[in-house]
Amino acid sequence: MSAIIRPAGALKSYIAGENEIEVDSGQTLKQALGILGIPSEIVALVIVNEEQQPKDYLLQEGDVVKLIAVIGGG
Repeated sequence: MSAIIRPAGALKSYIAGENEIEVDSGQTLKQALGILGIPSEIVALVIVNEEQQPKDYLLQEGDVVKLIAVIGGG
């Protein structure tokens, strides 16, 4: 059972520049981020199957998760 995580922009660097990575379903997104080494505080927006979700969303089989990073500037 797996879900697909697709980080955008700078978040790709946490998965060696890949466009997507499979993770086990049945865990929260926040747990999956921890396993991947992606700090949850730099993730500003989570889109699961085209709907916004919180980071404590429980991943389901076949989910496609898009992650958008916090954007800084000055």
